Amino acid sequence: MAIRVACHGITWGRDLNQCVKDLQTLGFRGFEAFAFVVDDYGFDRMSEFQDLLAEHNLQLVALYGGGNLHDPSRHEELVAFNVRLAKFLQANGANRLVLGPGRRPPGGPSREQLLTMCHCMNEIGRRTLEYGVQSCVHPHVNTAVEKLAEIDLVMDRVDPRYVALTPDTAHLRKGNADAPTAEVDTFRAYADRIKYVHLKDWDPRIPPESTGQGGTAVLRDFVELGLGVVDLKGAIEILRAAGYDGWLTIELDYTRRTAFEAVKLSRDYLVNQLGLEL
Repeated sequence: MAIRVACHGITWGRDLNQCVKDLQTLGFRGFEAFAFVVDDYGFDRMSEFQDLLAEHNLQLVALYGGGNLHDPSRHEELVAFNVRLAKFLQANGANRLVLGPGRRPPGGPSREQLLTMCHCMNEIGRRTLEYGVQSCVHPHVNTAVEKLAEIDLVMDRVDPRYVALTPDTAHLRKGNADAPTAEVDTFRAYADRIKYVHLKDWDPRIPPESTGQGGTAVLRDFVELGLGVVDLKGAIEILRAAGYDGWLTIELDYTRRTAFEAVKLSRDYLVNQLGLEL
C-alpha cells in the first residue's frame, strides 16, 4: 500500500454516526477511533460497528489506547486493556494500536518511570503481535513522553520488534518549542521505526488553552494543516524517502470550524499541496 491519508474521529467527539457520514462525503477510506468504540460496541455488537463502516465505505485502521504506562501498579490492567483493543482491531482487519503514554507526572517523568513504561509497552507489544497488531508509542504534549530526550530514551529501550513509533507532527513541535526542527529531526532519526503517523498543525500565536489532562487533553492552539508553523512537507518528504508504506492520519481535537470544514481544509492541503491520496 502506498502512503494514504486517513482521519481520526476525534474532531466529532463521540458522534460516530455523523463522523462516518462526513468522512464518506469527504472521500476518506481510512478511519481511526478512540477506545470508546470498543466500550460502546464490544464484541457482542461488533457487527453493528462493522455494518456502520461498511455502509459508509470506511475501514478501521487504528485505535488509540495506552494509559498511565509508567505506573507499575497498573501494569496488568493496562496490558489486558490494550490486548482487548488488539483483539477488536484484528476482528476488524486493522493492525495499528496507538499507545498514549498517560498523564505527565509533576516535574516530568523520572528515568525509573520511563523504564517502567518501556517494560509495560514491551509486554503490550509482544501480546498485541499475537493478534497481528503493531503497538506504537505516541509522544504527546502533557504526557510522560513529550520531550526529545524522553523520546530518545524510550526508543533506545523498547524492543523494536514489539514497539514502533507513531509521531504526531504538532505534538513534537509544541512539546519541544525550543527546538524549531523537532518534528523533522524526529522523523529523520526514527524513519525506519515509524509505523503510523498523526498529522496536525500548531499556531503558537493562539493562547495555549486546554481542557482535560494527559493524552486526552484538548489543546486549542492546534490548527488545521497548513495554517501553522509545523514543517509538514519536510516530515512527509522524509517518510517518502524512507519508503514509508502506510497511513497518515489527520487528527485535530479542537476546531473553531465545524468538524466537516476543519477536516476538509486539512484534506485539501494534503491532496492539493503535498500530492497525497486518500
